[in-house]
Amino acid sequence: MENPKVEDTKKKVNAAVKYSAIGFQMIATIGLLTFIGYKIDQHRNSKTNIITAIFALIGVAAALYQAIRQATR
Repeated sequence: MENPKVEDTKKKVNAAVKYSAIGFQMIATIGLLTFIGYKIDQHRNSKTNIITAIFALIGVAAALYQAIRQATR
């Protein structure tokens, strides 16, 4: 059997890795959707970046949904 302190430390490390991974996934989701919106605006030669803003907001919503779903597991 392992020392209870070692088991507690392992649980804390696993939780830290889990939540930092969720953070990186949020950054990737928001960044990817913002980039796609930017490219669409660039292709359309838009004067305003409305598609970029819309895709960024969709990215935030999707990232929050994923984070909440993963955190409650």
